[in-house]
Amino acid sequence: MRQRIAAGLGAGLVAGVIFAVVMRIMWGWAPDGQHVAMTAFAATLVHAGTPRLGWLVYIVYGVVLGALFGAAPLVARTGWLRAAGLGGAWGLAWFVVMGFAVVPALLGERPLSGTALHEMVSVGGPLLVGHIVYGLVLGAAFDWILGAFGRPRGSHHTLPGFHRAA
Repeated sequence: MRQRIAAGLGAGLVAGVIFAVVMRIMWGWAPDGQHVAMTAFAATLVHAGTPRLGWLVYIVYGVVLGALFGAAPLVARTGWLRAAGLGGAWGLAWFVVMGFAVVPALLGERPLSGTALHEMVSVGGPLLVGHIVYGLVLGAAFDWILGAFGRPRGSHHTLPGFHRAA
């Protein structure tokens, strides 16, 4: 269990950084009507003083969800493709939780109210894409890191499909 949580933390860090990059590239509408990068939107949710802290929000969020992913009883080393699929489903599930309950609450709206659903229209697409990309990367990285824990020290095992030069 400890190795799975550690693998989840590491994979969450990797996936969280990629999530932050995707969210920086994607744009949505802030509650005040401004067209902003999603990292800036995240900064407004936590009342950060600067939009740059939105990067940190996504990375910390990614690490926490990664640890929870590693602790989930259904998650084990299954091969990177299946793990990526599980991660994608994990990301989709958290999109639903965050998008329809947590984000509206942070904006001062009642979850699933008409106003909350209207707010999700402006940021839902980028959040959905970001969560799915996050989940796919999380699952694949989790499987790879967990596999690295099982290899003997000094084995110098490489990624599948890659061979060491002689």
